[in-house]
Amino acid sequence: MKISYDGTGFFGMQRQKNKPTIQQSLEYALKQLFGADININYAGRTDTGVHALGHVVDFFADKPLDLSVVKRALNALLPSQIRVTGVFLASDDFHSRYSCIFRDYVYIINTAEVCMPFLKNYVWHVPKLNISRLDEVKGLFVGYKDFAPFSKASMGKNTNRLIQYVRIKQKSFFVMIFIRANAFLRGMVRLMVGTMVSYSRGLITKDQIMQIFERSGSSHLLKAPACGLYFKRAIY
Repeated sequence: MKISYDGTGFFGMQRQKNKPTIQQSLEYALKQLFGADININYAGRTDTGVHALGHVVDFFADKPLDLSVVKRALNALLPSQIRVTGVFLASDDFHSRYSCIFRDYVYIINTAEVCMPFLKNYVWHVPKLNISRLDEVKGLFVGYKDFAPFSKASMGKNTNRLIQYVRIKQKSFFVMIFIRANAFLRGMVRLMVGTMVSYSRGLITKDQIMQIFERSGSSHLLKAPACGLYFKRAIY
């Protein structure tokens, strides 16, 4: 099932006790629809305030229903910040997380002198951002690397990830940073973007970024706010 959501007001994807999350909302709606407790799997865990354009979740239900009925019913039951954009039958061995080959994120920055107030929950406002300097440093993140310094990962966890590309596009006062990887660590994209912006502002050098990868430099990195981050697509 493909979903889109506005992460504002939610404490991320994963279910948490006494806090509104995307998983909690989906599972509650599914229980109302199918009359039984249903647990979902998801392609990636998004943090508090992060949005999604094309996230993928899967679940198993005994009760047969027409797919179009499921889509309409869930959209009627879910809060308006969450929309089901597609419902599909999957093979028994499909898993949203473990079957996923690549995940795409996009980070949106607004570079206008004044950011319109209705955009505040959906972009990072960075006036007069130097785009050419972002281009200079994006290649440092591409490839198979240990991204432990760019994450909240626990000790002992495998922190190697393959970044297939980092692409930057500008349209008017909006800069979009597209990142594709086989998987992401928690907080990884936001720390990557924050580091790139720090470089564009002249606050950090390329050598210092390389030292961070080598764990010989400061790990006190600028973290981009959650509001500008979107889970764009899961590729299978």
